[in-house]
Amino acid sequence: MMQELKMIKEVSDVEEAVRIASEEWKVPPEEIHAEVIKTERGFLGLFGNRKVEVELTANVKINLAARGIEFIDKTLALMDFDAHSVLSETESNMIDVQGEDAADYFVGRYGDALKAMEYIVNLALRDPKSEPRLRIDSCGYRERRTKSLERLAEATARQALKFGRPIRLDPMASWERWVIHSTLKNKTDITTESVGETPTRRVVVIPKFDPDDVRMPGPATMRVRTQRERVGSIGRRNLPERSDGERRYPRKRGNRDRRNNSNNNSSNNSNKD
Repeated sequence: MMQELKMIKEVSDVEEAVRIASEEWKVPPEEIHAEVIKTERGFLGLFGNRKVEVELTANVKINLAARGIEFIDKTLALMDFDAHSVLSETESNMIDVQGEDAADYFVGRYGDALKAMEYIVNLALRDPKSEPRLRIDSCGYRERRTKSLERLAEATARQALKFGRPIRLDPMASWERWVIHSTLKNKTDITTESVGETPTRRVVVIPKFDPDDVRMPGPATMRVRTQRERVGSIGRRNLPERSDGERRYPRKRGNRDRRNNSNNNSSNNSNKD
């Protein structure tokens, strides 16, 4: 976005006016156009310092961050918030909102107000084809949120492995989903993927299983166990061996066996009588 800057300076010469404008606008001197409006000399042209009035103009491209700062400051002023925005020292496309009311009102519950402002700023100012997405932070919220998401990712991965089923997380912003993916990307027994459409797009944490894994019957929360663990839990060592060398599993006694035993006991009692 191009914007025309203009100022009038009363200085001793044109070079000084150009230098002042270059420092204030952060623009190279060769891109500044200077025009002398009026020249004043000393008494009778002999005494006193020479003064010139110079009009300076320049067409400069205003980046997204500068426009975002102006947009947010105007919004904060209309809302009567004691806060202001500055460019972040760590990232060129991040704006940090500071002030007494920033932490209490600007962030909101779970960062909802912060996410809403970020969405509005990018929707109103950003050109998706040529400009990167602008991000907004306030009072160190993003750093605290990042650490919380890393702990959530680790805990969810343990839970998915324990219960042997995918776990869907709550809808998140794009940078929050990126934190989850980055935290778990090096794990060999876990994979992640994003599903759904914005603003309900979320991360699914999926456990990986070996080919010899089998799912035991029972509720969906039952842990997946391998064939070796199943055999070991029954007590393979105590099973009698068959003729071919394999161990034989004992058959459970059913209702028929119990009926036979009761019949035998009753016949024995009648014989005694």
